[in-house]
Amino acid sequence: MSGAAGLNLIGMGMVKIAQPWDLAGPDGLEVARALVGETVDHLAPFQSMETVLAGESCAVLRMCDRAFRLTYPGPLDQLVTPLQRQVWLKQLPWMGAVALPAQVLPHLAARATVRAPHRLEGLPLHRAVPATLGTIPVLLWHHPIGAQPALELHLAHTQIEPFRQWIQSIPDGSVSLTTAHP
Repeated sequence: MSGAAGLNLIGMGMVKIAQPWDLAGPDGLEVARALVGETVDHLAPFQSMETVLAGESCAVLRMCDRAFRLTYPGPLDQLVTPLQRQVWLKQLPWMGAVALPAQVLPHLAARATVRAPHRLEGLPLHRAVPATLGTIPVLLWHHPIGAQPALELHLAHTQIEPFRQWIQSIPDGSVSLTTAHP
């Protein structure tokens, strides 16, 4: 791949974003409805929506029937605890989230491994896909961050530096994440 047509992240960088919250349990769907409304019922697994929760931007990704991942900068536990429902709510201490500009999606898709029925090519907004980039397992979530389409990657904290090295090793020579903030 030539430098002109290849992946060029110089100046784009990889930035750390709010630590995601995982919400699951027998009452997971009820709690999600109480927090963000009935629209959450219409999400299929790996589909998402954007909303405002307690005055803050919130993205909600449905993981399965009663499990959700939310990116919310505030103390979500303070909103969930008063509901007194059977849910598990946690920010996983081993997981990190970083964001890349949406323009890198075709370049990552060309180098990623995904299992059917998932695919990265043409991934629309408000969708997520589990994938492997090199040897690094990630969840790639395409949704707006700060009103701009972005690619949010959820991966183990221990994999952030290997991911940075992997993406810099792409053979077109134009990749730089020296301004990244994992």
